[in-house]
Amino acid sequence: MNSVHNFLFYPRLALTNMKKNASIYRPYLLAGGLLAGLLYVLDSVGVMVEKSQMAGKDIMQVIVEICGNICMLFVFLILFYINSFVMKRRKKEFGLFCVLGMEKKHLGFVLFWEVLIGLTASLLSGIIIGALFSQAMFLLLLKLVELPGKLMFTIPFQSVGRTCLIYGTAFSIVLVYDLISVSRANPIQLLKSSETGEREPKTRWFMAASGTAALAAGYGIAIHTRTASGALHFFFPSVILVMAGTYCLFQAGSVAILKTLRKKKDFYYKPENFVAVSGMIYRMKQNAAGLSGICILSAAVLITLSTCASLYVGEEDILRNQYPREISLYAGAENAESLPSGVLDHENAHQPQQVPEAILSAARSLALEHNCELENMMDFYQLSFNADYNGNRIRAVRGYDPGTLMVYVLTLSDYNRNNDGNAILAPGEAMYYAPAVTLGDSVDLCGLGYRIAGRLEEFDITQLPGFATPRDLVLLILPEFADLQDLARSSRGILGEEDGNRIQVSYHCFFDLKGPAQGQAGFQAEFKDRIPGITRGIARDQIRTEFYQLYGSILFVGIFFIALFLTATVMIIYYKQITEGYDDRERFQIMEKVGMSTAEVKNTITRQVMMVFFLPLGMAVIHIIVAFPAMCSLLSIFSMYNTRLFAAFTVGSVLVFGAVYLFVYRLTARTYFKIVQE
Repeated sequence: MNSVHNFLFYPRLALTNMKKNASIYRPYLLAGGLLAGLLYVLDSVGVMVEKSQMAGKDIMQVIVEICGNICMLFVFLILFYINSFVMKRRKKEFGLFCVLGMEKKHLGFVLFWEVLIGLTASLLSGIIIGALFSQAMFLLLLKLVELPGKLMFTIPFQSVGRTCLIYGTAFSIVLVYDLISVSRANPIQLLKSSETGEREPKTRWFMAASGTAALAAGYGIAIHTRTASGALHFFFPSVILVMAGTYCLFQAGSVAILKTLRKKKDFYYKPENFVAVSGMIYRMKQNAAGLSGICILSAAVLITLSTCASLYVGEEDILRNQYPREISLYAGAENAESLPSGVLDHENAHQPQQVPEAILSAARSLALEHNCELENMMDFYQLSFNADYNGNRIRAVRGYDPGTLMVYVLTLSDYNRNNDGNAILAPGEAMYYAPAVTLGDSVDLCGLGYRIAGRLEEFDITQLPGFATPRDLVLLILPEFADLQDLARSSRGILGEEDGNRIQVSYHCFFDLKGPAQGQAGFQAEFKDRIPGITRGIARDQIRTEFYQLYGSILFVGIFFIALFLTATVMIIYYKQITEGYDDRERFQIMEKVGMSTAEVKNTITRQVMMVFFLPLGMAVIHIIVAFPAMCSLLSIFSMYNTRLFAAFTVGSVLVFGAVYLFVYRLTARTYFKIVQE
């Protein structure tokens, strides 16, 4: 009986401790349950997608799995971060237990039961909530990808097992860290750990300068990145620089600014400013990590929300940018030998016009069979390759690296026909369109020289369907088809046989269908087999489902990332308010005793809290503004060129998140005021 009593002593003590520290543990367990629910829902949705027979399930499953792995990493970081706040408030309590005679191994038993209770509560609440909402989230995914579905309750037990394994591992790491932390401290250190103040930090000019330099470098990269390849390769390094600069400036730069304010006697020696500035100086080292974390997470929420929403809402525009007509046909054009013998004129097999003649004749015949007509036709010859640009020298290269340009070459007749133009080029002359580069009076194209007759100020990018990076573009207009053939041969000579054989002049044909829906469906079902010589054929309606699945899945996982980042942001703000409240309580009690009124104290509290907690939001908005051009370049990889739509969602994201941030601030500020005024 006594052994049973001893066994139950530690879990009872752990429960009592958690109840006494409810203000700390309630949000901890709430966050733990929410994060467990997120993990379970993601995993269960992935299982449901895998077991379904829906078309295109593979791409959705991959996106959900990637999101799940990233979320798992963030869950570990968030739980560990929150636990550090909890332990700081509990160490004094543990020190008291030691003074009263409890050994550290007994503290270990208490910690074990507290972690076990937290793990059990988080898992139970998370899995129950996740089970209730997982099917709804699966239906939401189906809605986003525009597939039918019906509500049915199911609990994938493999998802339960994986969630328990992930959470068990996370809480085990937390427990080991807590045990090591307590075992290394003596009772006196534990008693005073929560009261240990920060020494006044020195003005670390080197860190402040380094932070300024890192932030300037990150901003510079983002501002000057105007190509999609540059954004793809340099945007994430610039993010790392901005994150490092943000932390350094919050830690060292803020101290330098506060000390500068302290030297201004007219400002500093006012009661409200004196308390706010002096208090922030002494705790800025502690604040830096939290404030920079809030800033970075806020920026992550804004970027995720604006980009995912823009891609989803703009998916139809993206589809039409890549496929401007209902039917897209592609074929090799340098000779007609690939045509079937029934349509091939062997004596003129080298003549490229046989390719479009054969393709268009077969397309019109097939359309007539289905009571349809071809309309809005657009066709052209095209040569494309990756190239390096150095001065007025353009050379074909292998691969696609930062700074590499995509060179597209059209014939003058195709350009005039598709643009209702009347441009004239003499032999050896060229026109060009290039948003990112400027050519001089002449250009060396893979060893072939051309005089520049003019620069096009505008060009309809939809004439190059499937091309996703307009700022990387160099479009050249050459006089004749023979010029394209000569340039293709010269490019192949530079790259060699293995890589050069992929550079071929191709024929592109795009058109819409006019006729009954049944006839259009029949044409789309047969055209790939009935039209001779094409190397690729795409029907826009057939590929629309894949688009909806891709961008719907992106928005779906974006919702989870936003929930994850918001949870982390709210928890950091909440625990920071509690920590600030306990640190400030005695200080403000002293200020009241020396003559400050309650109204003055409350006004000082409000000023300090607002200065501390709205600075990260303001800096996050600045980060988003600076990153906007680079984000536009990144979105162009998806053929998302609607800058106004992205700007509207960015502004909307800032307003919505600002409202949420203000709401969280007001809730947590009440806790802060309550602690300070106790």
